[in-house]
Amino acid sequence: TKPYTPDISSSIIELEITPNRADAFSILGVARDLAAKLGMTYDLPQIKLADASIEDGLSVKVEDTKGCPRFTLQRIEGITVKPSPVWLQRRLASVGLRPRNNIVDVTNYVMMETGQPLHAFDLDRLAEQKIIVRKARIGEEIVAINGARRALFHDMLVIADGRRPVAIAGVMGGAETEVSNSTRNIFLECAEFEQRQVRRTSRALGISSDSSYRFERGIDPEGIDHASQRAVWLISD
Repeated sequence: TKPYTPDISSSIIELEITPNRADAFSILGVARDLAAKLGMTYDLPQIKLADASIEDGLSVKVEDTKGCPRFTLQRIEGITVKPSPVWLQRRLASVGLRPRNNIVDVTNYVMMETGQPLHAFDLDRLAEQKIIVRKARIGEEIVAINGARRALFHDMLVIADGRRPVAIAGVMGGAETEVSNSTRNIFLECAEFEQRQVRRTSRALGISSDSSYRFERGIDPEGIDHASQRAVWLISD
């Protein structure tokens, strides 16, 4: 008789990762570790993208390069927001995440796959077509996508448009620019935020997320471009 071969594609493997192993907070991180241990090859998921530019009419500025050493944006136009394919919904549900729509689901899936958090902004809701990574100003506040309204302090890093903060950097996006059924154009943000900055902000505001959990422990800055392109490839697919 043939030896039993488990169907890995339908299996759920639960791992308990210690805080010092931030590299293992993802599917690819675990695969890379196993490949090294077992002497096997390790390949990233294939992606094929044409060169593109997002500079048309957009202003991007990072004022705090210590709090945000690397910041990238992808511009995607003409999307249709709808439920994700069944396979993607099942993958997310298997790790305890609630499927929302095809755009948000891709960002969550890529985060679980690569360990790199991402966030999609509704491009048409950004004031003055500006993105500024800066410290919060006195009197500013934000309503996060979980509905929590919070006053921001001057030592907190935010992502802002031309008028107000639209995301708490490394922690959670804002409700005013989140992807909805009416969204047609998005900016896909993929960045590196300083660990202590994210930890302090998350605790001070009483808001935590899968993104802050990873940023607090450290992400791989060399994996940012791959994660961003992987997300764009899945969205276009």
